[in-house]
Amino acid sequence: MNIFPRLRRLAAAVTMLFAVLALSAAPASAVKPPKVMAALGDSITRAFNTEINPPICPTGPSLDCPANSWSTGTNPAVNSQLQRIQARNPHRHAVGFNDAVSGARAEGLDAQALIAASQNPDYVTIEIGGNDACQPTLAAQTPTATFRSQVKAAVTDLVNADPKVYVEMLSVPDINQLHTIFTSPPDPNALLRWELFGVCQALLAEPLSTAEADVQRRAAFRDQVIAYNGALAEVCAEFKRCRYDNNAVFNSKFTTADVANVTNTGGLNEFPFNVIPVFGEGAIPYSTADYFHPSLQGQALLAEGSWNATFWK
Repeated sequence: MNIFPRLRRLAAAVTMLFAVLALSAAPASAVKPPKVMAALGDSITRAFNTEINPPICPTGPSLDCPANSWSTGTNPAVNSQLQRIQARNPHRHAVGFNDAVSGARAEGLDAQALIAASQNPDYVTIEIGGNDACQPTLAAQTPTATFRSQVKAAVTDLVNADPKVYVEMLSVPDINQLHTIFTSPPDPNALLRWELFGVCQALLAEPLSTAEADVQRRAAFRDQVIAYNGALAEVCAEFKRCRYDNNAVFNSKFTTADVANVTNTGGLNEFPFNVIPVFGEGAIPYSTADYFHPSLQGQALLAEGSWNATFWK
């Protein structure tokens, strides 16, 4: 019996198997760094309240500082995804559009997606869900099914506009960490600002209470964030070129320095900041600290964590 045809067929099959395995094992290397990227989301992506140096960002009533954004920022201190993409292939002259809106919930994501689609991006980052969870009460939070459908509508419009677009879907941070790091021990600046500004009261109301109802409320809040992340993963799995971060952002541990506090946010001599006292060494007078948003250092942490989960790592 002539075994050579069998051997040739076997060799061909083995070669094909190795080729398939190579493609599946290293999908990132097969993806060309984008030339145009867009960022969707909320105040986190707008780098709200990261400013220390007024010349970096426009002054005025808005505390947005997109130059400090983890996604499309240009401040070298952040080393944003855009900057890393530019460094990977400087000859492509990659550009980024920050289409996020401070205060946005998932219901506003589709409008952002339509704007982004008009910019012809090769790559889009999405970070959404914090405001859906951070409502005055648990009852006011966006239902998970509604959240899921709103996010899916946005990704659908992106893909319909360009089936070849790559999307990175980031998990919602573990917001309960804020309660932990600023109440153990209690930080008077955090407690005062959470109360005055009504920050994320579904989680941060009565922050020092150990009553069973308050303990259960905080646990329910975290459960809702986890449910949102499950929905984000499910939506992303429906699209061939969407990558969920596998809870990288949710699992990231952050410290007090990674959050906008009275030592790392600028002063604004306007109401209400000019009447709120600040306590402790190194506190900046009239600080805009809200003890909620990522600081400049926190944005750098997000940039690193999200980059490690993206297509080009």
